[in-house]
Amino acid sequence: MYRYYQTTPLEQWIDQLWLKSGITAPSQLNVEEVASRLDVWVHYLKDTSRALEYMGMRSILIDQRQNRDAQWEDFLHELCHVLRHAGNQTTMPRLFCEGQEAEANRFVLYAAMPFSMLRQLKFPERMDEASDVISLHFGVSHELAHKRLEQIQRRMFAAIIWEEALKQESKQMLLQVGSHVKNAAL
Repeated sequence: MYRYYQTTPLEQWIDQLWLKSGITAPSQLNVEEVASRLDVWVHYLKDTSRALEYMGMRSILIDQRQNRDAQWEDFLHELCHVLRHAGNQTTMPRLFCEGQEAEANRFVLYAAMPFSMLRQLKFPERMDEASDVISLHFGVSHELAHKRLEQIQRRMFAAIIWEEALKQESKQMLLQVGSHVKNAAL
């Protein structure tokens, strides 16, 4: 089923991070386990989630008013900032900040539901039922699971279309070569 899916460099980076950290099962994908394995301090408070790094100490502040799924998603978003980004977003150019935010949002999808773990599951045919399976198995919201499934489907569909386009282009080239050979023989 996943023959056409190609992981992105960010997905590959996250897979390597999880492997190096000994995270190999969905049951290990939670705030406490990941923070412990990556040496990140986690603090819960009644304020919006954010990441801090001071003198090499990485900390993530999580909004305790949110439910567990939202806290996990916030943690992963902030973890991306801690692991991959530098600088203070309040002083950086808007477009640079937007780029970091976009990467952090993709990071959440890939880190919460790594393709290497997803591909081991068998899913129901219906998208909403498959989203439920992923949501339960990976401890994420139904919406996030659905978003990841849609992303995977879009990428596979694009790869299939690309492959078909290349086949058609090859056929056209062969027909043109054949026509030139036929004309040259006359």
